[in-house]
Amino acid sequence: MEDACIIQGENVAAESRPDSKKARANKRKKKAATIFGYDIRYFFVGMIVFAFFGFCAENIGRMAVQHIFDCRHQILPFLFAYGIALLAVYVLMGTPDELRFFNIRIFKSMTRGRRVLSHLIYFAVIFFFIMVGEIAVGMIYEKFAGVILWDYSNIPTHITRYTSIITTLLYGGGVYLLMAFAFKPMMNLISKMGTKAATIIDCTLGVAIVLDFIATLIIMFATGEAPNYWSVKF
Repeated sequence: MEDACIIQGENVAAESRPDSKKARANKRKKKAATIFGYDIRYFFVGMIVFAFFGFCAENIGRMAVQHIFDCRHQILPFLFAYGIALLAVYVLMGTPDELRFFNIRIFKSMTRGRRVLSHLIYFAVIFFFIMVGEIAVGMIYEKFAGVILWDYSNIPTHITRYTSIITTLLYGGGVYLLMAFAFKPMMNLISKMGTKAATIIDCTLGVAIVLDFIATLIIMFATGEAPNYWSVKF
């Protein structure tokens, strides 16, 4: 009995040592950076997923209006700007059910009426930022690179060539629906892959997406034209 107590005591002591495997694992967990509750490695994977959604959304719109399916000026089927948009939206507002301004919750408690109001505010803010963002980004590319990446002049309700009420409603509605109903299930699913797998995806596909985006910027600002690697018209 005394020997058993000694062995058990040694095991407890070993686990409590700073250099023990368990202590090191716990230390790594404590040090893991998070973005409002999500491990940053998983969130980066979520940004990659949204970048792919953005590629699909833009091509769906182009196929419906212009009957064109193309590369969107990049090699990979991922649009980096949509990944950044996810980061900005989630950091700024969270989700429609948990509306906040950075760390400040807008509604301390939720009633049915407040929940509806929360969703309406969320959509209105997204609508505003998409409209302003499209105008700003489009004008920056036009002014400094001499490139017109898109033109909504032939769409009713257009405001400048870079945005319109119709397209903003569609894009804003898509972002709202994703954040309201798909974001949390998506992040819960991503979180099941483990941090090692997430890190590999971030450091390979994630880095490739960023480099692809940077290459596009360099080509545009150097040549005054946006690269078009492939395009299908029907």
